[in-house]
Amino acid sequence: MADQPPNPIASDSLPARESGAWVLDKKVYVEKYLKIFTKGISNKWGGKLAYVDLFSGLGKNVIRETGEEVDGSPLLALSCDFGRYVFVDMPEVLATLRMRLRSHPKLAHISFVEGDCNVVIDEVLGLLPADHLTLAFIDPTGLQIRFNTIQRLVHNRKVDLLMTIQFGMGIQMNLPQYIKSQGAALTDFLGNSEWRKDVEEAGTVFQAGRRILDMYMAQLRSLGYRDSKDREMVRNDQNMLLYFVIMASRHELGEKFWREVTKIRPSGQRRLNLDSKT
Repeated sequence: MADQPPNPIASDSLPARESGAWVLDKKVYVEKYLKIFTKGISNKWGGKLAYVDLFSGLGKNVIRETGEEVDGSPLLALSCDFGRYVFVDMPEVLATLRMRLRSHPKLAHISFVEGDCNVVIDEVLGLLPADHLTLAFIDPTGLQIRFNTIQRLVHNRKVDLLMTIQFGMGIQMNLPQYIKSQGAALTDFLGNSEWRKDVEEAGTVFQAGRRILDMYMAQLRSLGYRDSKDREMVRNDQNMLLYFVIMASRHELGEKFWREVTKIRPSGQRRLNLDSKT
């Protein structure tokens, strides 16, 4: 197997993740939502807001085409008024993030949890105050998040979910292989194996993938989440659909915040119909 190219080095002399320019679109959605979420409800909750990042990453991205540095989700969240932060990732990733945040003024409010979030979710829950409103950011590179992990995270807690659904690489591209094999990754992601019946329907791989996405949203509704129809698409420079950004809340205020965030796309284009699916 070929060696992986080394990570680029950011201006703070620590490794960063190499990304395409599409990461700027994701940053817009995440940054806007973090700000409107914390400013909109901090007083109501008396500052009892928590943030958990289940795939926190290195904290910095470098765009391969331009060399531009882009703050990752941990740094974006730390610029907002949360009372508690929990960052989760594999040990080698968190080692860099710890170094990156070693002098951060909010360091005392941060917990780092090493390991696969699906395995260490109980440890994560132990670090999230039960009386806080939690915003969970879930941004895997594929289908690494299991639905039963989300069930554990939100059970008997007030948790809003800001997620990327890796549609292009995670679902659409791999769907033929899932069909030929047991498809355990997709089954774990959805929390059931009903997708097998669904993909037997007529239609393209893309259409089957969209039905799987609808199934996932139905699974979230089964946990009491409102049906957010505003699924934002992020594409690469070849116009390939990479993933959807979704927000799921059990309260109408979360949906209101998300509509405000998404009414103008990162390109500056105004959404014409907020009531239709993307």
